[in-house]
Amino acid sequence: MNISYEVPNYKEYIELRMLAGLNRKEDSVAKLALANSLFSVVIRNDDDKLIGMGRVIGDGACYYQIVDLTVQPSEQGLVEILITEIMNYLTLTAPKDANVILMSELSGIGIYKKFGFELTYPNSMSMSRTL
Repeated sequence: MNISYEVPNYKEYIELRMLAGLNRKEDSVAKLALANSLFSVVIRNDDDKLIGMGRVIGDGACYYQIVDLTVQPSEQGLVEILITEIMNYLTLTAPKDANVILMSELSGIGIYKKFGFELTYPNSMSMSRTL
C-alpha cells in the first residue's frame, strides 16, 4: 500500500467511483473537478492501482469541503487513513475558524465523529440540489 498526495488521472477516478457504486462522471467533468482540487490524497496497491482517494475543495480560506472520499468495497478500512491525511492537511494549512464540511451516508457518521465532526441539525440543515 502506498499513500501519495496527488490527483489521480480522470480515468482511474471514474473507475474507482464506479467500483464504489457512485454515479459515473463524464470525462470532461472529471478532468475539471480533479484540476480544481485544493488537496488530494490517494492510496495505491503494490501494483500501483488506485484503491482509495479523498479530495478537499473550497475557497482556501473560509470554507473547505471533503469530497470523493472513496475506496474499493474490499478496502473499507482505508477510509480512516484517508481522513487522517486530509485532516492533517487542513490542520496545517487552513486558517483558524475555517469551516470544514462534508456529506456522509448514515453509515459513515461514526467515523467522522471520531475526527470531531458534528451533525449540524438542529442548528442548521444541509440542502442539496443536483442539476
